[in-house]
Amino acid sequence: MSQQSRTHCSPTERADTTSNRRHHVVYVTHNTEYHCRDRECVAVRDRCSGRWHRRHPALRAELLGGIEHGRHKLLRPRQGLRLIFTAREAVMTTPVLVAGRPPRESVFHYTSQCWAGEISRLKI
Repeated sequence: MSQQSRTHCSPTERADTTSNRRHHVVYVTHNTEYHCRDRECVAVRDRCSGRWHRRHPALRAELLGGIEHGRHKLLRPRQGLRLIFTAREAVMTTPVLVAGRPPRESVFHYTSQCWAGEISRLKI
């Protein structure tokens, strides 16, 4: 796509193009931050202590989506929804307070940094 055609796209097209380039998202709940790369949870941090969890059921799990309280339909994750992760066991979070891009320095603390982007396929 040429530079000229990029400048004439609609705001919606521009937003979609920009969001597709961003792979990291942090979902903040009351007690925990869930850091995801695409649909994989690559880090979990306790909000009170600021410590990164090394063993948490959501780590390396796939983010399936979000659900509203009392409903059984998976939706795109966003503020107000509870996240559902699945790997060896299912994890349901408390409602998301904020979703957005994590600070750049957070990426260097990710527990599964060396394997980011590859969801574990271990069979136990």
